[in-house]
Amino acid sequence: MNTAHETQRSADTHPAKARRTRPHNSEEERLFVAHIDGLHIPRYAELPDIELYMDQVLTYTDNQLRPLFPREEKILTSSMVNNYVKQKLIPTPLHKRYGREHLALLIFVCLMKRTVPISDIQRLFAIQSATYPVQRAYDFFCTAVEESLRALFSGSVRADALGEWELEKPRGFAFALSFANGSELTPARRLVISAATATANKIYIEKCLEFMELDLGEDEQW
Repeated sequence: MNTAHETQRSADTHPAKARRTRPHNSEEERLFVAHIDGLHIPRYAELPDIELYMDQVLTYTDNQLRPLFPREEKILTSSMVNNYVKQKLIPTPLHKRYGREHLALLIFVCLMKRTVPISDIQRLFAIQSATYPVQRAYDFFCTAVEESLRALFSGSVRADALGEWELEKPRGFAFALSFANGSELTPARRLVISAATATANKIYIEKCLEFMELDLGEDEQW
């Protein structure tokens, strides 16, 4: 029976049996980190000021969010949009056209639904709408997601504040944002920041696995 030391030595002397990973800090990873450093999710006022039809909504949403999702994953489909209307996550479109509020809510849902159940998103929407207008809540969430991703991938933040709360500069890679006056955060804001943190961590896990790409096939030969 091999000891742990002998097993490790066997892996060292038999490269075919060892796990293989992509080189750390590959070009693909560096490009993605650079993308995160400059990431800007369009704010409410930057969303198209003309109403869009369904196919335009799908294309626009995919263009804005695609780098944050796995290549094979469908970010948004017409069936999804119709279901969100039925579930009252977004308002019913007028004459099958979608405006800024629709786009903001759809981007919000697309980012959150991968870590938060739809039923909880509905509850979060209800709490936010009772406290803040859609524009303010959406812009706050976008900033929280961007800075959470930068803290994870770059160990830095670009914004000085999130709303009226001052952001502290992380000392290296951080798994959550830190605030100078965090004790003053309202419960509604804490909910949104928690949702943004969960979204960022989901993206971080997926991208790290993609970059490392462990060769599981080799493990099965042990």
